Amino acid sequence: MKYVLRSYYDEEGFDADGIGFYFYTASNWKDFENEQEILEHLQKNIYAEGEKKPANLKSIKEYQDTFKSFFVYKKEDYT
Repeated sequence: MKYVLRSYYDEEGFDADGIGFYFYTASNWKDFENEQEILEHLQKNIYAEGEKKPANLKSIKEYQDTFKSFFVYKKEDYT
């Protein structure tokens, strides 16, 4: 069984023919072998707004509750 981390984040775009710069919500999907790898990824790469060091929370649930932009899915292997 593998795990998938889905995250949402703000992205900036530019429309030269119209409104110029704009923001939109984008999503990213990343595969992991286990939940521990997901937690390590979050602890290393997720910063609270305005902070200079990672948030370093203790569980995936804490990240989900704090940032409201992460979802974890179990990916069954049917082969």
